[in-house]
Amino acid sequence: MRVFFSAESTANLPLMQATQELSIELIAHPLIAFNALQNTPRKPYEVIFFSSPRSYTYGKALIRPEVLVACYSHGTAKHLSRVDWQGNTPGNPARTAQEFNAWVGQKSVLFPVSDRSLGSVSKVFPEAQKEVVSVYETILLPTKVPPCSIYIFTSPSNAEAFLQVNDFPKDARAIAWGDSTRSFLESKGIIPAYTRKEEQNLDWTTLLTP
Repeated sequence: MRVFFSAESTANLPLMQATQELSIELIAHPLIAFNALQNTPRKPYEVIFFSSPRSYTYGKALIRPEVLVACYSHGTAKHLSRVDWQGNTPGNPARTAQEFNAWVGQKSVLFPVSDRSLGSVSKVFPEAQKEVVSVYETILLPTKVPPCSIYIFTSPSNAEAFLQVNDFPKDARAIAWGDSTRSFLESKGIIPAYTRKEEQNLDWTTLLTP
């Protein structure tokens, strides 16, 4: 049995430990890379919203002492030195967007994002109230992968890169990291057997058992 995981693996990763215990071959290989973009805001902003740890990595230089700092969930908040608001419904981006919108009120908001951002939160704000700035680009790295029994896709971009040069075996199972990944896979006719919510601890031994 062979499992593909679209990210790097470390010795203390529960997935790695489970595959070793079950004598399963694990191919851990990210299919995307990232590069900083030199875009800057053109309008003043009172709130800055980080949708992920990576958006913070590439956009943290835009934080100002007078600007309120908000983020999508605890998974991002733990990387920030200051948080004025954080979402508490990571599995429901529509609800997070509405709650953030209510908290912001009429303040202007800056969204530092990837060039491939889905805009799940920013889209609820009128154009006059927001500025969306691409601070990094996601680069697809399509790579041929040997046939596997289970494929674990950690983002829509990873899944897209995979499908550019690979076919998904009819008898294989897919596991999606988050609802956006699940939605992308479903749009390609692949129905995930399981969808992991943000920060959810999984029983990998059960999930990987045939």
